[in-house]
Amino acid sequence: MSRIRQHNQHLILEAASEEFAARGFDATQTRDIAARAGVPKANLYYYFHSKENLYAKVLLGFVQPLLEASAVLRESDNPIAGLQAYITARIRIAREHPHIAKVFSGELLLGGRQLPQECRDLLYAEAQRNVECLRSWIDRGLLAPVDPEHLMLFIWSATRTYTNLGWQMAHITGRQAPQDEDYAMAAATITRLVLEGVVPEVAQTRSVLLFAT
Repeated sequence: MSRIRQHNQHLILEAASEEFAARGFDATQTRDIAARAGVPKANLYYYFHSKENLYAKVLLGFVQPLLEASAVLRESDNPIAGLQAYITARIRIAREHPHIAKVFSGELLLGGRQLPQECRDLLYAEAQRNVECLRSWIDRGLLAPVDPEHLMLFIWSATRTYTNLGWQMAHITGRQAPQDEDYAMAAATITRLVLEGVVPEVAQTRSVLLFAT
């Protein structure tokens, strides 16, 4: 792929993520995406063929960061380290990819009707691996006997707050957009709530020491 082609595709994908995040799929016009990207509208169709295909590419671009975040959960056999790393990684995604995160969350709220099958397959397989990791820790007594599926759902919902509830967050914090310290505090707060809820009493002492350092 030529450098010019890569550059133009990147500009279009960035512009598309901003437009889809602001307006939603149905209300977004390809002419507005092209104008934001600073390229002719014909280039958009040359590279992506249709608005639907461009939307799918935006969604696919969010899958890889999600898979990388999931991988850190299973890198350590210590659930305290794994859960803390996983929550931190998911909050970092929201900070580094705010527009695509909003598009992805919006699509899921609509039932994933336009989520490409490739995305569905990758995310389903990754979710199953994560749940099995949690179940293994639970079976070995490293986590409290909670339902692993609902624990995973809780983490997902908590770490999406800054994407889904931007208006509410602005009113609570008094800032138009979250700052770096907001993301850091979100990761620490969610991690503490999760660990204190699922880590057995003996390990909870270790989690307190972890936050004290």
